[in-house]
Amino acid sequence: MSEVEEKKVRTKKPKSKLRKTIEWILTGLFLAVFAVIMAGQIDGLVHRKEHYNQQIRFGVATFVVKTDSMEPKYKVGSAIVTYLQKVDTIIADFNKGKEVDVTFMDVYTGPAEVDNPQYTTRTSITNYPMTHRLREIHKTETGYTFIVSGINIGAHLSAADQYQAFTEKELLGVVVADSAFLGGFFGFIGSPLGLLALLLIPAMYLVITSVIDIFKAYKEPDEQPAGEGEVVKDHGTVDLTEEDKKRLKAELLDEMMNKKKKGD
Repeated sequence: MSEVEEKKVRTKKPKSKLRKTIEWILTGLFLAVFAVIMAGQIDGLVHRKEHYNQQIRFGVATFVVKTDSMEPKYKVGSAIVTYLQKVDTIIADFNKGKEVDVTFMDVYTGPAEVDNPQYTTRTSITNYPMTHRLREIHKTETGYTFIVSGINIGAHLSAADQYQAFTEKELLGVVVADSAFLGGFFGFIGSPLGLLALLLIPAMYLVITSVIDIFKAYKEPDEQPAGEGEVVKDHGTVDLTEEDKKRLKAELLDEMMNKKKKGD
């Protein structure tokens, strides 16, 4: 007596709605972050010449502290985050008595008036970005001149009788935050390696989830049997082909004939 061959079909467990939603949210979040960073990179490159080749993205920039002139507030090796505020806002905050630490390009060679007799000597021009505390503001025919100095009076470029001067053109921003971690993060994502990482993160997420799906599918039964002549459309099997139907009828007929012969 021959047995009827079982029809087996491969099944795949569909993803839950919650998982699909999470994947869409994460993918959208990664794409949004990447789009913002790319837009910032483009903005920084487009306006780079306006800021002495310094990367200022949507008014925000990061700088690493190189000297001890602003210690103990900003330690050497830490990072500061600056925002390119309007001059009117800077003046208003200064007049209110707030401590305003500004970052500027130290290239100004023009004249500078000093009200406080404490500041008698301008330091030599460095041709580098510098961050010091705002001490005086002078209105000129062409705009404003800012007088600044470091807070560590014993440090280089911050002696008690020294100061720096710059105009609105050399202004790079006002310090709004200082954090080694935050500065390092902004510096990383602003680098080519950081952009590459942002591209790879969503790609790696998709790869990992796909590998997990494959592993689960491998661990679960690949095939599910169906009963004799049974056609299940939704949860286990699919319709039999015409060829399978003919073969199944022939096998059933052959079984019936064999049973009849044995009965005779």
